[in-house]
Amino acid sequence: MNSLRPIDLQNFFTDRATRGHQMEEGKGLSPKTLTNLRNMMHLAFEQAIREGLIVHNIVEDIRLPKMEKQEMRVLTRKEQERLIMAARLSPKPSAFGVVFALFTGVRLGELCALKWENVDMDQRTVRIVATRSRLQNFDDSIETSTSVETRPSPKTESSRRTIPLMEALYNDLVRYKNDQMRIMRQFPSYNEDGYVFCQENGHPYEPRTYVDEFKRCVKRADIPQANFHSLRHTFATRALEQGMDVVVVAKLMGHSDPSVTLKKYAHALPEHQQESMDKLGSLYQSEPEPYIADEGPTMCMDF
Repeated sequence: MNSLRPIDLQNFFTDRATRGHQMEEGKGLSPKTLTNLRNMMHLAFEQAIREGLIVHNIVEDIRLPKMEKQEMRVLTRKEQERLIMAARLSPKPSAFGVVFALFTGVRLGELCALKWENVDMDQRTVRIVATRSRLQNFDDSIETSTSVETRPSPKTESSRRTIPLMEALYNDLVRYKNDQMRIMRQFPSYNEDGYVFCQENGHPYEPRTYVDEFKRCVKRADIPQANFHSLRHTFATRALEQGMDVVVVAKLMGHSDPSVTLKKYAHALPEHQQESMDKLGSLYQSEPEPYIADEGPTMCMDF
């Protein structure tokens, strides 16, 4: 570590920004990934300083490319209606997960990891506690390079959250569960792990496979340039448009701080801000009562 110079790390990040992990020209890592790498290195060098191995954290001398603000894809209300209809007409019952995500804001991995044990049908809530993703294998004894795992939500404590269900969504969830229970009674080994959204053979979805189902719904609904994360953006935008408090939206989204929500979805607030300001109108006196001065000498001022 003592032999490293700032220019060495700068060259490393420059290469990753232009050629990525596979070192292919034009396939660089995203600014967000580069920032994550830098933060991880910074922690490592700080630990080295505490242990007396080095005297200066050269990571502080690194400059990363500026993160370009990505335009969020939010479905229009017409697109949202068409997507709901396409999901309901899908031959696969699990397409209901598209509608579920659209009205809860859950992430793709969270949707695939959701189990019935985390759904409280009495309280009409779902508890988000895990995420399902494909991870790289570093164990040489495993033949495949990647495997799909369900793990506790890795982001922050706020990611583990409880989401209440609106009545219409709850009613659809009840019907969906009843249909799934009928299959389980007929085939006891079906969906043994109790995932809410499973494949036709009863196996849990991996995110990549469920995205295929989402794409089929999007195609049927004739919606261009939308990915699964668009459902999450659309949920937050519609919630704010309907006047939901930003603090509530942040909790439902699993954001650590409402400022994160404000930063991402400020575009949805102008009309709501005007409505909020108009509510102060009753406190404003357009014609104030005449002012009666105290008795005493008066002073006339020429302007």
